[in-house]
Amino acid sequence: MNNHSWEEQTRRLLSEAQSELVGLESQISELHERQVKLAREIDAYETALKGYLMRTGRQEVAEYDWKEILANDKHHKDRLITIAKHNGGRIGQSKATDILFGNKLIRARKRSTAYSMVQTYLADMVEQGIFQKLRPGEYELVGAQQKFTIA
Repeated sequence: MNNHSWEEQTRRLLSEAQSELVGLESQISELHERQVKLAREIDAYETALKGYLMRTGRQEVAEYDWKEILANDKHHKDRLITIAKHNGGRIGQSKATDILFGNKLIRARKRSTAYSMVQTYLADMVEQGIFQKLRPGEYELVGAQQKFTIA
């Protein structure tokens, strides 16, 4: 093989490799776009399903069985503490309302009434020092977060 044929063959191989690389980059780009589209679609389906389950008062499979967990708690304040403990010491007013109202653990005909009741309970518990308010609608059990000091 002479230098001229080696150069031609090398250029041909280089061209083929570059062409294949462009094709693969195009496929990767298409797959990435498809991945983003599917992720958005999955989020939309999950949101729709959660809304449906919430409206029908049914639990999501991955969620705790709140009815069983809260069955031994006689008072709403105890139930709110239990919910917070199962969520790392934090509780959201809307989520707590959804749990209590969706499982028929609070006597209210409308969700808005249950929401007001939970709001009142949480406000009382803040005054009693059981919870501290983090931001509107979010609370944390006092003493739930351990603080470590660096010596």
